[in-house]
Amino acid sequence: MTSLGTFLAAAGFKGLKNWIWIAIVGAVIAAIWTFVAIADRRHENALEVAKDAGATGAVVAGQAQTLDQLGDANNAEQDLRSSGERSAARFDQCLLDNRDKRTCERFRPAP
Repeated sequence: MTSLGTFLAAAGFKGLKNWIWIAIVGAVIAAIWTFVAIADRRHENALEVAKDAGATGAVVAGQAQTLDQLGDANNAEQDLRSSGERSAARFDQCLLDNRDKRTCERFRPAP
């Protein structure tokens, strides 16, 4: 143990004691490690934000598509309702919606 104490107390490079050089090198390593850890965390945060933005974009696109489909369905329903009691469109829709096809005869267009 005395050899370690002698080494630490001895003058090293540029006349500074060896323990001071060890402390300086340790401080430099700690500073580099801290810088790398901060940069890595920022990178992870940027990836997380990008992933969330992508997911949000997909949800917005899906909602827009749903609203477009609802609008188209509403327009189709209005067309069915406005085309008169006896129309091919209403008859076809009735056939799609009902199990008992006899109830659709009232919508069958006149020949």
